Amino acid sequence: MSEMSAQPEQKKLGPFLATVIVANAMIGSGIYMLPAGLGTVGSISILAWVAAAFGAALLGGAMAVLAIISPKTRGLFSYVRDAFGPCAGFVSGVLYWITILIACVAVATAVTGYLSVFIPAVATQPYSTVCTVAVIWTLVGVNLAGPRFVAAAQSPALFLGLAPVLLAAIGGWFFFSKATFAASWNVTGGNFLSVVPQATVMVFWAFLGFEGAIILSTRVRNPARDVPIATLGGIAIAATIYMAACAALMGILPAAALAKSSAPFADGAAAMLGAATAGLIAVCAVIKASATLGGNILLAGETGECESVLGHMRPHLRGRQTHKVSIPSLMLTGIVLSAVAILSASPTLARQFTIVTNVVVVLAMLDYAAFSAALLPLSRSLSPMRRFWVRMLGAAGVAFCAAVIAASDPALLVWSAAPVVASVLAYYVFHRRNSVRAALGQEV
Repeated sequence: MSEMSAQPEQKKLGPFLATVIVANAMIGSGIYMLPAGLGTVGSISILAWVAAAFGAALLGGAMAVLAIISPKTRGLFSYVRDAFGPCAGFVSGVLYWITILIACVAVATAVTGYLSVFIPAVATQPYSTVCTVAVIWTLVGVNLAGPRFVAAAQSPALFLGLAPVLLAAIGGWFFFSKATFAASWNVTGGNFLSVVPQATVMVFWAFLGFEGAIILSTRVRNPARDVPIATLGGIAIAATIYMAACAALMGILPAAALAKSSAPFADGAAAMLGAATAGLIAVCAVIKASATLGGNILLAGETGECESVLGHMRPHLRGRQTHKVSIPSLMLTGIVLSAVAILSASPTLARQFTIVTNVVVVLAMLDYAAFSAALLPLSRSLSPMRRFWVRMLGAAGVAFCAAVIAASDPALLVWSAAPVVASVLAYYVFHRRNSVRAALGQEV
């Protein structure tokens, strides 16, 4: 009997594998275009990396405590629902879905940027928007082959995708120029207290996904020990690689050159090792970003049909066959992504990438704030001393999220506020409709 009960525990994730999952979720295509956006700020953005890493660790710690308090709870949205009610859980789930959708556009923009190494015309409008939309629908088509096909492409793409980042993080320091780095320190000329917070909004895009261990807490052997280790360890690994890569690039290329770049890692490789290497790096980036986009489109479709959303929007489909592709969901995903790509079109790919990723970060911060705030009511079962520190951690997480939102571009807050209002209205529309249907069913 003991052998039978021990076997499932052996199949669960330990701290090492859980850490690898978190690191892999963050390291990849998210950084491919980021140095171009940071080129508009300067090498002072290295301080933003420190601030973002601290904030990610703070939020990761808060969410890890949620998994420790209630290790059997499935999904981050369930914590919000348990803490604040079904409306909050629904809104949190919808915001997460919208965040994934918009993030897909950022990744598609990165694919277009690195394709410009081979087809320079796609770096300019209107060809860049046409190319981005074409990339989106190509990967929507790939998803029609099914989840197993999409998942099979992730592992080989991961190793290829690490090549550009690791080349800059390790090899870039052999070509690093202190003079170039110093000359690009603060190209905005703005105040330190305004420049660094704004850069932190941009940088935090690269940390999205650190909640992977918390989502998988039911699959972890010892959640109380392994979830915090995996979350903080994954963040530390990703932060080290990201900071090394971006700092090296800013010592190789002037900030002005980075700001105009459509493929910053390829341009950095060209400056280090020649144009042929730039083409190879671009191929790696295109493959990894394409695989990431395919996975994100799959994730967007599944999140949109998760129980928190589906149970309100389409209750008659709760018993759907989840191993099959939902063609309506994929088509809707493609239409929404295309609309976002067109609406966010900008003169340069770097500017479009910055707009899209900043909106994603603000929306993610709203969800992260909800997860952190959930600690306040859900910590009631803890001892008074532990409850005090847990609530302080939750409050600090909410404060960090609020600070990041406050530092974002005011014009982009409209993009971020609209989904919140729409999701709240949607909840009450679907809730009322379902209540009416239930009442009619009872009467019949």
